Amino acid sequence: MHDQALIWNTDSHLEITSFTARLRELAGIGDVQGRISVSDLWREDVPYGIAALAHRWALDGESVSFEAPAHGGTYRFDLQPLYAPGGTVIGVSGCATEVAAAQAGRLLPHVYAAAEHHAGLGVWHEDLRTGRTTISSGLASMLGIDPAAPSFAVREFDHPDDRAEIARALSVPEASERYTCDHRVRFGESRVRTVRERVETVFDERGMAIARIGTLVDVSDFAERIDELADLALCDPLTRLANRALLLERLAAAVARTARYGTLSAVLFVDLDGFKNVNDTLGHDAGDHLLKELAHYLQSHFRPTDTIARLGGDEFVVIVEDLYTEEAAISAAQKLSNGLTRAFHVGAHSVTIDASIGVAVVPRCSTVPEELLAIADREMYAVKRSGGGGVKLVACAPVRKPPSDNLQSA
Repeated sequence: MHDQALIWNTDSHLEITSFTARLRELAGIGDVQGRISVSDLWREDVPYGIAALAHRWALDGESVSFEAPAHGGTYRFDLQPLYAPGGTVIGVSGCATEVAAAQAGRLLPHVYAAAEHHAGLGVWHEDLRTGRTTISSGLASMLGIDPAAPSFAVREFDHPDDRAEIARALSVPEASERYTCDHRVRFGESRVRTVRERVETVFDERGMAIARIGTLVDVSDFAERIDELADLALCDPLTRLANRALLLERLAAAVARTARYGTLSAVLFVDLDGFKNVNDTLGHDAGDHLLKELAHYLQSHFRPTDTIARLGGDEFVVIVEDLYTEEAAISAAQKLSNGLTRAFHVGAHSVTIDASIGVAVVPRCSTVPEELLAIADREMYAVKRSGGGGVKLVACAPVRKPPSDNLQSA
């Protein structure tokens, strides 16, 4: 280690196993022979032991970086888990770099409060010896409450719909020392935010619990981004219809329902006739506009309980459920074919299209989702070869059933 660097290592109990001479000098420890903890190294100017709490996060396998005031200056902390050869976290490796001069960089309370606010961070500290709980300005701002309020209970802000899940997280034995839980909080005038809550119990030298430190980080934007990415993973980006992945999931569920209720479902594989001509004569923007218009028509034509998907290009698939005869499947396909023989408006142009539709019936043709799509696709191409603009129902082969666990998981 470089003696001028602020570098240290800890064990799994956050006791210092090695640190540089410069850090020893800065902390004013001298030649101490006994145990030295992280709290001994960083006598923090901010409340509630943020550095020690961040070390706990690193013990959970996270890489943690943050800025905080200490020893009269402001430092950037970078913490990394230390791993044993078998992959177990056995400690933390830390490095601190001063980012401001000792006096000019001192983080004043109101600056720290502003930093908390912008980071969406709040901290609370419960003294288990007195029962008194204090909260940071950032948490007060997040929840819209008075930081000097005589009492504070974090559980009062839990969203009612999440309380059962929170109770499960708190019921595990490890939660008595520390836990992490993502959930929603409700406060103010019906405001709802998603937070990541971490709580750490502080013990004295005798092993007695003396305090609990909690942090709430607003992760609403992150949670919304995850939902958005999940939506993109299951939807066609142009039409917002289901994509192939979601279609197969819905088709597996439809197969399970036909087995459960003794009904039929129809898989309609739809391919537009003459769509290439629209792209060639009017351009791809016009073609995209036509596909979106068609998607809107399909959504208005079928029931909300039916599934409509775009597989790409001008290929669409519809799952029509709760049928009782093959004739009903043919009727649904024929009505769609007749409805598509109409003019669609694309800008200043009026475009007339037709469609070739292949039909496979669940469970009479198959109970394997991929095979059902292949059968309906094959029949659609048979219509194409016959000139297009029609419907063809497959002559059903013997039913092939998937393994029983597939049906149970659907």
